[in-house]
Parts: sequence; structure tokens; C-alpha cells
Amino acid sequence: MNLTNGHGSVSPLPEIVIGDDDVSLEALMGVAFEGRRVRLSSAPAWTAKLQKSRAVLERSLGAGSRIYGVSTGVGYSSKHVVDPTHIQEFAYQIVRQHGCGLGEMFSIQQARAIVFARIVSLAKGYSAVLPELLQAMCGLLNQGVIPVIPMLGSVGASGDLTPLSYLAAVLMGEREAYYEGDILPAGEALRRAGLAVHHFVPKESLAIMNGTAVMTAIGAISAVRMERTLATCEAATALAAEVMFGRSQAFAPIAHRLKHHPGQIAAAGAIRSALAGSRMMDSGKEEGRLIQDPYSIRCAPHAIGAARDGLTWVLEVLHRELNSVNDNPIVDPERGETVFAGNFYGGHVALAMDLIKIAAASVTDLMDRQFALLLDSRLNVGLPETLVAYEGCGVKALQITCSALTALAVQRSAPDTVLSRPTEASNQDKVSMGLNAALNAAEVITLLQQVLAALLVALSNAAALRDEKLFSTGAERLLDRVRSRSPVLTADRRLDHDLRDLTQAIDAGWVCTDGPLPRQ
Repeated sequence: MNLTNGHGSVSPLPEIVIGDDDVSLEALMGVAFEGRRVRLSSAPAWTAKLQKSRAVLERSLGAGSRIYGVSTGVGYSSKHVVDPTHIQEFAYQIVRQHGCGLGEMFSIQQARAIVFARIVSLAKGYSAVLPELLQAMCGLLNQGVIPVIPMLGSVGASGDLTPLSYLAAVLMGEREAYYEGDILPAGEALRRAGLAVHHFVPKESLAIMNGTAVMTAIGAISAVRMERTLATCEAATALAAEVMFGRSQAFAPIAHRLKHHPGQIAAAGAIRSALAGSRMMDSGKEEGRLIQDPYSIRCAPHAIGAARDGLTWVLEVLHRELNSVNDNPIVDPERGETVFAGNFYGGHVALAMDLIKIAAASVTDLMDRQFALLLDSRLNVGLPETLVAYEGCGVKALQITCSALTALAVQRSAPDTVLSRPTEASNQDKVSMGLNAALNAAEVITLLQQVLAALLVALSNAAALRDEKLFSTGAERLLDRVRSRSPVLTADRRLDHDLRDLTQAIDAGWVCTDGPLPRQ
């Protein structure tokens, strides 16, 4: 099921069971985009672990111990003890005071991923939450009551406090939620869905808020988008090589095997597979040409491969973070201790997202250079600079757009990890900026996809000027996909709608796969 309105209709896919075992990033994507239902584990040992963890906290509170954020204030105010008669009220106060997020709202799919990521962490059994809270959070996903969460307001430590407060608020019937295609007051959405307001016990609201679920969820979605996009970049590179009568030696297995990098080897292999059966490669007139192709063709496996290898590390980081206990304080049910630490710090996610941004910007520049190469009369083996057969401007204006988007991608790739800013009376004096990094990474990936869409339009028109009977089967399939969204130019016309459609198809992974094209 492809969610479009957030309604929790029954999914034909198997439920995802959440306990203290690891879950996959694929499970997160399934919940976010396919409407997968979730349920809690029925394992007695897991339920006992949750109860034991809660009992440790209750004993500490009963003994008058100071528990950060529960019987004390939060942040710099943690030196103040909360009146025992106000502890329950304080659990709600910290939610309300963080209702200060700004910016655009996360989509339904992004918000579903956020809720799921928070359930996974709290279910590990070290956060002293009751099974009833986890069940209430599962109910939001399964019944389609999805928190409306603003994007801006987190510095990534103490976790994603402000955006996650919107999840906590919906559970207690406050703020807004998506439901059946509408945005409703949370209390009304819960009522319509047949869900009850959850009543927090001490620490539960802080446990929801004090973690890395937002940056992790958005980072995971971005990493999957990047993986799909790189596959299309490889297909586009193969088509560019054919259009330019490229030399197949650039993709020879021995060259890449001797370099050793797995991502490079995989990228070269993907390009080589796409070129299978081509009669364009190694067939151009050699007199007066450089003996080797320009770097944007010859070194494409190296540039894309570096991004692939970086992405491998990013996916590992995100899988670990998704399955981590990342709130504070945490409870050790075996030793009977409450531990005050900093697991809410999003440094790993922030650095991973900075790497994704840089990799995406680099590949964006590669795609832009391939476009520019098509227009260069010194190197494009006889193509007109307009890439069209009629008298007109063709794709020349499109190349300007492509260049502008590339410059923006490069500018947006500046690292967020080093932009820590002290907040909250210098209690939070070194923060991760993990969510900002994830948001910027998502934007750069979109810019890459837009530049790639522009390149594909240019390649489609350039290919129409060659003898297409000589192209590989892979090129024919790719051209069919592209032209279903952007027909070959026979006169100058607007291209913005074509580009938006192609960008969406690239994001969905449908441009270079054998699956059906997305509906317009």
C-alpha cells in the first residue's frame, strides 16, 4: 500500500513485530511508505524486562532519589527539585514548553518514520516506559493518527526535543494530527480513530522527547533516496557514454578491481551492464579526438563509487542508531541503577548526513559536467549545441538551470557538524546539529535528482540525433522511461513540468528499473 493520506487501512503486508531485537531500515521504510502495521512482541521475557526497568525507576522515586527530568528540572534547571506532588504535572509541562517548532511540516510518511523510530528505541527496555505507552504509539501508526511535526527547532542534543514534543503532545490529545487526509486537533483525531488519550507516568514524556528519532528517520529516508538516485546516475552515465561514442576501456573490470574500492567496482559494473549490446561504444571517428574520454565519463565510476562507499557507512550508522537506546536518563534493570548520560547526542547521524551531503553534491557536479560536455562542440562528436534538430534554443536554457541547481547543491553541502552552538544557559554547550544536517542532506539529494532529470532530458534529445538502432538495450529502456515523461523536443517549449515528473520518478526509483512507471 502506498500511503497518500495517512489513514490506517489494513495492510496486506506482514506486521512488523517490535521488541528488543534489532529492526531493519527496510522495516522503517515499510512503515513509512507502505503502511506496514506494527505490533509489540508477545515474548514474556521482553515484557518482564520492561516491567523491571519501570520498577527500578519507581523504587528510586519512592526512595526520594533525584532523577533527572523526572524529580528535577531539565537542563540547567536540573539543580532544582520538583515538588513530589507536582511530578505528574511536570511530565506534561515539559511537553508544552517545547511546542515552539517552526518551518514546514514533515510529510505523513516522514512523521510515520519518526514515530516508528521512537517506538524501536523505547522498546529496548532501558527507558522505564510502560508497555501501554508503546501500545499507544503503535495505535497511532496502525490507525493513521500521525503527528503534525514542524521541521525546525532541534540542535540534535538533547536529542530532537522540540519536534518530538509534537509526538508526545498528540498522545496526550494536544496540538494537531493528520487523519484521513485532514489536519485535525489531536483530541478529535484520536476520538475519530477510536483511540484513547494516553496518560503519562513520570519520565514517559521525557523518554519520547529526549532522543534522536527525528534525525534518524529523516536520515534513513534520505539514505534510501540516495541509493536509488545513484543507480539512475549510473544508467545516465552509460547513456552519456553511448551518445558520446565513448571508450569501453574506462569501465573495464580490471581497472576497477585493481583500485579495490567496492563502491567503485559496483558502479563500474552497473555502467558496464547498462552498456551491454551497445554498438555505439568504441565506434566513433578517432581522428582529431582525444585518446581518452573526459573525466566526467571516464572517472564517473570513481566519483559515483566513492559516494556508494560513503553510503555503505551511512547505512550502517543509521541502522545502529535506529536500534540504540538514545534517551536520558536510562535505566539498567539488571543492576537496578538509573544512569545519567548523553545518548541523546546525534553526533554519528550528523556526521553521516554531512557525508551524504558532500557525496550528493559531488555527484550532482558530475551530472552537471556531463550535461556541459554534451554542449561542447570540441568534444561532443558533432552534436549541435542546442541538442535539437530544428532551429531554436533547444536545451541551452535548461543547462543554465542545471548549473544554478548544482551551485546550490554545492553551497548546501557545507557541514553542519562543526556548527555547534551553545544553548540552554550553556548546559547544552556542545550539540550535534544532527537534524539540521539531515534536513540539508535531504535537500541536496533533491537537487541531485533535479539536475539528473535535466541531464536525462538533454541525453534523450541528444540520442535522437544519433542512430538509435545502435544503442544498448539498457539505453533503449532508459530512453523509453524518460520520454514517457518528456517527449523529444520538436519545438522550443516549457520543460518545468517534465522535470518535476522525472524528478519524482527518479526519487521513486522507477526511471532505471523494470517496475511500472509511477502514475502522473
